[in-house]
Amino acid sequence: MVEQNNRIALESIMNPQVLDEVLHPLPEGWPLSLLADILKVGPPLLSEIITCLESIDDVQKFVNLVRMFLPEHETEIMSAKRNRRVYKFCFFFGKKYYPLPANTDCPPAQWVDSMPVELLAMSYSEYHELQMRPGYLMLLSLVIYPYKGDERDMEDDEVPFDPDNLPTEKFKPSPSDIAWLEDLMGRLTIGGTWEAPMGFTFIKAAERKFKLRQAKDTPEVKETIRRTLLIAKKLGIEAEYKPGKSGQEKVKTLVEVFGGARIPLLDKVQRMVGEDIVHKIPAQGWEPESLHKMTDGTRYEGVGEFADWACSQTGCVVLDTAFDNCEYVEGMAEPLFKWTKRNVDILTEEWPKVQKIRAKIDHIVEWLEADQVNHFPELVNCLLKSAPLLTDAKRKQRSYNPWEHMCELDQDTGEEEDDNSRE
Repeated sequence: MVEQNNRIALESIMNPQVLDEVLHPLPEGWPLSLLADILKVGPPLLSEIITCLESIDDVQKFVNLVRMFLPEHETEIMSAKRNRRVYKFCFFFGKKYYPLPANTDCPPAQWVDSMPVELLAMSYSEYHELQMRPGYLMLLSLVIYPYKGDERDMEDDEVPFDPDNLPTEKFKPSPSDIAWLEDLMGRLTIGGTWEAPMGFTFIKAAERKFKLRQAKDTPEVKETIRRTLLIAKKLGIEAEYKPGKSGQEKVKTLVEVFGGARIPLLDKVQRMVGEDIVHKIPAQGWEPESLHKMTDGTRYEGVGEFADWACSQTGCVVLDTAFDNCEYVEGMAEPLFKWTKRNVDILTEEWPKVQKIRAKIDHIVEWLEADQVNHFPELVNCLLKSAPLLTDAKRKQRSYNPWEHMCELDQDTGEEEDDNSRE
């Protein structure tokens, strides 16, 4: 779920920022359901009365929230219908502080439990997945590897080898081998998992599809997976896996190849813009500070801001924090942020800077994508001309420390705290 949230965050920041300012806390159109509520006459339904009585504590929490941040609008917010109170709260909050990324149709009971915060940093997982729009990939190829020294670089990938390139020994599946896989697929529900004792996980993704995950880098596992894939192919069952590397192979690559962690990225960009221009880019990339010096105030402004974002050093919580770097209440799929004055003050102060950074990133990305075959080489040649390659001695020594990137906002950790923590 953390990786899914990181994917949503990346997709959000890759969409051009469009802010539609609402001029009045009313919807542009009136849905029939809302019109039906307005036209209702007669005494309230018993179910509605029961719901109100059951949620009295949540209503009081919502009132306290209004009084904490929008006391001047309490009457207008609380006089609205229950399913419109959050909408009005968001409207007035956005005018006074910053826009809330929220579901404005949810009831106040769901609203008071957690403050909505949109985190937009580029996470470790999304960097390595490289599922980004072309402009982001091109810019990322210019920037140093943000996670140098991260312990995750030394871990095995989920499938730390390529099942398609395993040594081929003659293997003819027996009827019992075929029956075993058919039986396993039949017994598992979609989403169900089976953990092989020798060390890999089998997940049923659809009626005739499975995923391979968490495989150990051992001869026994490799041979078992090879045979399983052959049987699956014979049965018309699709297998999904992402070939990877073992931790030892990663260490070898990082040691032997300067900037080795960036090779998959450079390979992908090379297929987009050509080998000649990519070979001009320093293997290790440029520091954000260097990119700022070379592009700020030029037609390429925004490259430095992108590098700051990629390296989580913009100085803005929502742009520097990934979901990996949050605390979670056990059993919750997303982090819970507290409605505190400190949180609101931090995000309000940073909001103008967030807008400015995102606007600059959007500008340079759109310029690159308008003619990537010509614009990207132009940018790279300008960088090479503006500043010679830095020597190793002059380079800033960076080492990624995840604790330095932990979210600084007040979060609910599931532990009881003093009521005064909301102040």
